[in-house]
Amino acid sequence: MDIIGTVTGCQDGIITIQAPIEHPEMIARQHITQAEIRLSDGRRISPEQRRKTYALFRDISLHTGYTPEYIKELFKCLFLAETGGEPFSLSDVDMTTAREFITFLIDFCLEWDVPCMDSLLGITEDISHYLYKCLELRKCAICGKHADVHHIDAIGMGNDRKEKPQLGARCIALCRKHHRQCHDMGNESFLSLYHAYGIKLDHYLCRVLKIKE
Repeated sequence: MDIIGTVTGCQDGIITIQAPIEHPEMIARQHITQAEIRLSDGRRISPEQRRKTYALFRDISLHTGYTPEYIKELFKCLFLAETGGEPFSLSDVDMTTAREFITFLIDFCLEWDVPCMDSLLGITEDISHYLYKCLELRKCAICGKHADVHHIDAIGMGNDRKEKPQLGARCIALCRKHHRQCHDMGNESFLSLYHAYGIKLDHYLCRVLKIKE
């Protein structure tokens, strides 16, 4: 359930929030001890965020054949169904929701191979999530094509990647073209050029990518 409250104090790392609730007995009955808190600073969607959103509507529209207006309403509904949020307008939605909606649209484009006119790496507002998703789906973080896993952290001479545990190793998904460019330029120069970085392999990524943990 969503409860809207007011911040009444903030001291020594402790935030006090006053949040009225109609049925407080539900908290005790359901043994609820944790909650997710979102703090809104009152900022509204920026012109740049709105531009990115409509650019993604355009790309999905061209790929599917549906009108951009239909795509907009469809994906707003899908987003709300997944997040449980409140209906919003792209004219005045808060910046955080706009950011999450852009990420939602980018995930769809990656999962369904939607050709995009703009670089998704340049559009994303959550670069860590984007780079993680590219690894998960084996999509090049630079251009979106099918990718291999490029290791930022060297395995070491004489070691077999298939045998050496790689949990925690930093990696990025790159297609053959950008993989070769990275080797030619070196990791530091390549990542600096594209404003990217390696993502540490967790247990889930190791399993999905069939990499030894």
